[in-house]
Amino acid sequence: MIMEKRYYWMKFRSDFFESKRIKKLRKMAGGDTYVIIYLKMQLKALRTDGILEFTGVEENFADELALDIDESPEDVRIVLTYLLNYG
Repeated sequence: MIMEKRYYWMKFRSDFFESKRIKKLRKMAGGDTYVIIYLKMQLKALRTDGILEFTGVEENFADELALDIDESPEDVRIVLTYLLNYG
């Protein structure tokens, strides 16, 4: 069985790293890791029309997402809280 490779395109604004929200996130302790987590979340959502799903494998969404993207649950919780607070 041959698996077909799929490629996705993700558009970023040219000022992505210059936006105040991303600058603020990067300035936090661990901020560079948080930006990477945010980018991993976006890449994951590409395959599901922009939706990150909770299947109940873990106790909560943050823990399940952390498992999915191979990041620490605490770091994922921080990013999710930041995103909810700052859009």
